[in-house]
Amino acid sequence: MITPFHTRARPTDRPGRAGSFPDKTQTADASVLYCLDMSLPSAYLTSTRNTAGILGALQKAAVPETFTYEFLKQLGYASSSDRPMISVMKALGLLDAGGRPTSRYRDYKDPALSRSVLATSLRTAYKDVFAIDTDAHTRSINELNGMFSRLSDKGTSVTTKMASTFKTLADLADFSTAMVGSVEPEFVGELELDDAGEATSSSTQQKFEAHPGQISLRHDIHVHLPLSTDVAVYDAIFKSLKAHLT
Repeated sequence: MITPFHTRARPTDRPGRAGSFPDKTQTADASVLYCLDMSLPSAYLTSTRNTAGILGALQKAAVPETFTYEFLKQLGYASSSDRPMISVMKALGLLDAGGRPTSRYRDYKDPALSRSVLATSLRTAYKDVFAIDTDAHTRSINELNGMFSRLSDKGTSVTTKMASTFKTLADLADFSTAMVGSVEPEFVGELELDDAGEATSSSTQQKFEAHPGQISLRHDIHVHLPLSTDVAVYDAIFKSLKAHLT
């Protein structure tokens, strides 16, 4: 299993800071609001009043080909303040970039798995928040407001909504059984990433078939990745690993 090595966020890690990363942009499409931070998901809710209701409704409904605003209205949530939920679901890995339901979406539909699936999604999407505080999901909204304010360059009106989004979702999740990442893929001689492109739950396993009288051996390689927002860092690591393992 490849496990990330987390460090406490530093001022120079924040986007928009001198000597840090390129400036990001903020866009708005109707009520779908984005705040592009390197350390936080880009989507947040302007209102969390119907969050639990929307998640409950999608569990009962058939899986749509694409989760659109029209489908959201069919579930009974036609308010413009409900629309940002689609972007939040993308950030959580329930929908892909095109709005198509993922395997995680289908797992969430199972009432026995939904709360742990949501917890896993939160740990992945808000990994930098959990890097600062592994028990972030237990913190009060005031504590989270301060945490999100430190992680983001955005104003208070935005960071409070980001914190509120996280808090609302965390209260609907079960972190006691959550695992970071999905089931580890098994393969021989290649590196593999999960559907979201994350490396936190990937593993390198070589399988050997034992013959009568022989001992079966298996080698597990654990790689601790540095916390970085530079994709080139991970590309270089995986390229090197693949070159030496294949």
